[in-house]
Amino acid sequence: MKVLTNIIRFILMVIITITIITFSIIAIVSSTILDKNYIISKLEETNFYEETYKLVESNFENYIYQSGLDETVLENICSQEKVKEDINIILSNIYDGTNQKIDTTVIAENLNNNIDKLGIKTSKNASAIDKFVDHICEEYKDTLIHTSYEDNLNTAYNKIVKIGNQVTTMTIITFIIALVLIIIISIKCAEKSVRNIGISLFSAGTFNIIVNKIILSKINVDGIKIFNDTFSKSLVTIIQEVLSEVLKSGIIIMSLGLVFIIIYAIIQLFKKDKKKLQTEEK
Repeated sequence: MKVLTNIIRFILMVIITITIITFSIIAIVSSTILDKNYIISKLEETNFYEETYKLVESNFENYIYQSGLDETVLENICSQEKVKEDINIILSNIYDGTNQKIDTTVIAENLNNNIDKLGIKTSKNASAIDKFVDHICEEYKDTLIHTSYEDNLNTAYNKIVKIGNQVTTMTIITFIIALVLIIIISIKCAEKSVRNIGISLFSAGTFNIIVNKIILSKINVDGIKIFNDTFSKSLVTIIQEVLSEVLKSGIIIMSLGLVFIIIYAIIQLFKKDKKKLQTEEK
C-alpha cells in the first residue's frame, strides 16, 4: 500500500510540475508576443518606426536612380508619422482583425505634385511616370512588410489565443485537483505536502532555466535575420526579452520551491529536536 501511495504521490508531483511549467510559459507568451501593446512598445524602444522611415527613403532613392528622374521629386512625399500609423495599422490587422488597407494616396499625390512642379510629365512619358508612381507606392508597402497574409495571421493569432485560454483553464483545474490530492495523501504528515510542492516548484523552475540555456546555446539569437536589418533588430530584442522572462520565471519558481523545501527541513529538524528532548526527559 505504501509503494502504491508513493507512486501516486510521484505522479501527482509530476503533474504539478508540468502544470506550473505550462502556466508560466503561457503567461510569458501572452504578456509579450501575443500582446499588441507590448509589441508596439518594443518597436518604439528599438526605434523601429524611425529606422523603417529611413529605409523607406533609401528605397525610394534607389528607384530614382533607376528612373533617371531628379531626386527632388521625392521631397516630402512621406513622413515618419505616416510610416508609424501604417505599421500600427498592420499590427491591428494581425492582432485585432481590423482588415484595414494601407492608403498610399497621399504619397502618390505628393509625388505627382512634385513631378508637376518640375514640368517633366508629357504625353509621351505619362504612362511611364504613372508606373513609376505605382512602383513607389508598392515599394512603400513592401518596405513596411505589408503582406496579403495579415488575415491569415489574424486567424492563426485568434486560434492560438483560444487554445491558450483553454489550456490555461485546464492547467489551473488540473493543478488544483493534483494539489488537493497530494495534500489528502499526505494528510497524516502535513509537512510532506510542503516538501512535495517544494520539489515540484523547484523542478519546474529548473526546467525553465535549462530550456533558456539550451535555446541560447543552440540558437544564435543575435544573428537572426528576417526581412531586413531593422525588423531583425526588433525581433531579436523581443526574443531576448522573452527568453529573459523565461529565465527570470525559472529563478523565481525555483527559489520558491527551495523555500518550501527549507521549511520542510526546518519542521523536520524541529520535530527531531523535540523528540530527542522528550526522550531525554524520560
